Amino acid sequence: MDVYPIVHKNLIFNVLTDEDMSFVEIRKLLDYLLEEKAFDSSQGGLLYEPEVYEIYIDEYHYVVDVQDYEVAIYKREKKIDVMEN
Repeated sequence: MDVYPIVHKNLIFNVLTDEDMSFVEIRKLLDYLLEEKAFDSSQGGLLYEPEVYEIYIDEYHYVVDVQDYEVAIYKREKKIDVMEN
């Protein structure tokens, strides 16, 4: 996995991924995680305790692991619309 340091909303994140993603897409993912307080150590867990999230944004499904300010993107796949056929 490649590591991409990104400054977003005055915070520094390390995004780890093998996926080809745009900055807009990564920022939407980080915004979602910030809204979910994924980086907030007061949520009951230790700051370094990893948490896995399944996220649906726009037409993609992501599986990400958040540990401190590192975000590992394990899966990125296009959502399938079961009503298409």
